[in-house]
Amino acid sequence: MPPALVARLRPRRRGLRIAGVVLAALYLLYLVGANAFLNSAWGEAVVNRKPERYHATWAWAVSLYPGHIHAREVVMGGHARITRWTVASPVANGRIKVLPLLWREVAFGRIRARDVSVYVARAATDMPSTVRPGRAPWTLRFDAITTPSLLRLDFYDARVTGHGDARFVFEKTLQGGAMEVGRSTLAMPDATLSVGGVTLLRDGAMDFEMSMPAHIRAQAQGEEKLVLLDARMRVDGPAPGLDLVARNDDALPINAAGAAGHLRADLSLHRGVLMPGSRLDWSAPVLSRVADGRALRHALGVALRTTRDHIAVAARVPDGADRPPRLRADLQVQDRRLGPDDWLRPLRAVSGRVDATWPAVPLRWIDVFLDDVDWLEFDGRADLDAALRLRRGELVAGSRIDLRDAQLRARVLDSRFRGSAHARMRMEGDDDPARARTRIDVVIDRFELAPESAPARVDLHGRNLRLDLRSTGRLAEFHERLDARLRFDDAEVPDLRSYNRYLPGDSARLLGGQGTASGDLRLDNAGEMIAGRMQVRGQGVRLALGPSRLSGDVMLDSRLSRMERQGPRRYALDALELQLDGVRLDDGRDGEPWWARVALEQGTLAWREPFEVAGRGRVEMRDVSVLLGLFAEREVFPRWIGRLVDSGQARAEGEVRIRGEELVFDRVQASNDRIDLQARLRIDGGTPQGDLYARWGVFGVGVELADGQREMHIVNAREWYDGRPPLLE
Repeated sequence: MPPALVARLRPRRRGLRIAGVVLAALYLLYLVGANAFLNSAWGEAVVNRKPERYHATWAWAVSLYPGHIHAREVVMGGHARITRWTVASPVANGRIKVLPLLWREVAFGRIRARDVSVYVARAATDMPSTVRPGRAPWTLRFDAITTPSLLRLDFYDARVTGHGDARFVFEKTLQGGAMEVGRSTLAMPDATLSVGGVTLLRDGAMDFEMSMPAHIRAQAQGEEKLVLLDARMRVDGPAPGLDLVARNDDALPINAAGAAGHLRADLSLHRGVLMPGSRLDWSAPVLSRVADGRALRHALGVALRTTRDHIAVAARVPDGADRPPRLRADLQVQDRRLGPDDWLRPLRAVSGRVDATWPAVPLRWIDVFLDDVDWLEFDGRADLDAALRLRRGELVAGSRIDLRDAQLRARVLDSRFRGSAHARMRMEGDDDPARARTRIDVVIDRFELAPESAPARVDLHGRNLRLDLRSTGRLAEFHERLDARLRFDDAEVPDLRSYNRYLPGDSARLLGGQGTASGDLRLDNAGEMIAGRMQVRGQGVRLALGPSRLSGDVMLDSRLSRMERQGPRRYALDALELQLDGVRLDDGRDGEPWWARVALEQGTLAWREPFEVAGRGRVEMRDVSVLLGLFAEREVFPRWIGRLVDSGQARAEGEVRIRGEELVFDRVQASNDRIDLQARLRIDGGTPQGDLYARWGVFGVGVELADGQREMHIVNAREWYDGRPPLLE
């Protein structure tokens, strides 16, 4: 030191010593105080005053000078409106600028962390900002958060893992103020990228950069921020193939099948618009399986190019030997925007053609196509042959889809049809989607029908069930304008007792028998029957009407039409004919078998379990023996009635109602050349009660049936019967 300077400082030596001691004391005090604060519960409580909005934990931390922080095992997280985030690092160094704190700004210099993991996801609840009137909000500013080893980034449905060099620049004014993302970058030479659980890149090079101008929530929130995003992503490396076998229960059963392909992409986004020059090339094997279980492997190539006018996409699976799949797609997307207001906008702007032939394709994707037709389900695998023509995102005339050996389920009238089906879809009309007509013809070679309440029970099985679906207009309106027709003939009914759920309990029930059934039903878009014809034939049918037992052959033919399109299932019985042949009443007699022809007029039916039926019927029958037998054995009546029972064909008419466990016949009038008969009968819970009057010339007799007891009325029988009240109003 020069002698002159030494001479000048010598008188001030004491003051310099004092200043040095004070500075050292202050520094020591800072070291003790700051580090005690950082490593105490008090310091953690100060930082985590609002843990629901922001929280931070660390194993220990040290500060060597004001603004400096070195921390270990750092975990930070927060909840901002509908976004929840977490950042974790074993080691982090950073600096907080002290002076900006005076104007309510938390400004960080460069923060450097190691082995960082980041998690960003949509929150289940919204966390609105709180505004305090009269106080300026705080501002958070990060000049640069850097790491030479980003290990994992979870961003909504996307995930990136590897070892990357990342830099993030960010500024946010609290209490609903503006947010800005500066130029942020990620370079990862060994990246694995997956979206929605499907791996797109494995151990490949990835470079990503992004920025976003200052904006407030009113301008964009959540996914809407995409319209403000400037980004560029470049990837080059191994990509997985597609395994169409791995997850057969998913709607789109695509899974990674090893890093056997290659992905190269250079995509640029400006304010949510894919920029010209963006390109993507992907080549990969596709693994599938034919119906007999043999594994197939095919080469798939996909290319994307972006021009000023459109996005061009081409896909190829070339023809091979031994019944290979084939795919040829040439598409153009006329809209380059990727907007959160309508994520399907690019699909709605697709034009071009897709031709494909593929064996054993999983069919859960059809549920997406028939999302609103929830009464109809395709499942399993089927051979696909398709030629699709698209215009502005819609299928147009000339499009077709053929499926073979698909598993189909259709829910109709609380029952479920199921079987292996062939389906043909055709689009007809011209190139205007509004004038298109869609036809889907389905044939089930072998089918079964079971009640939805007991799907393991088979009520019906047959062949050649046909389901025809028709709709007009745009395919998106397929459900709204759908008209369906379901037909089957002579299906086997192994046990007629399975239909007792539609009958009134012990009042009328089937005791046995088998038969066949046919149906021709028109269905609306909800799978409800609006009109139909149903026929049932039964052989050796055994039937109980209260305590009476009958057996014989039955043929039922009914035509129904829905009375109201909405609400309860109420149908008008446009026609109902019932033929009974070879009927015997279980009364111990061996007479000639009985027959009857029944027609129900002005009838209504409420489709529920059990049925509710009302109407007026006409009957032609061999004789009145069965009608009399419902009231009493023949020996109970006077002898002259017994002689007249078999006296010839009779005609009858009356009213009938089935409701709950009650079966009612009222105002029944029957006659032949020698006898007139009137009756009313109610069977409720299996117990019959009612009145009967029979007359031959001047002779008449009445029978009152109540609680299993019969009372005969010989004197003034007609007056007695006329005085009895009707059962139906």
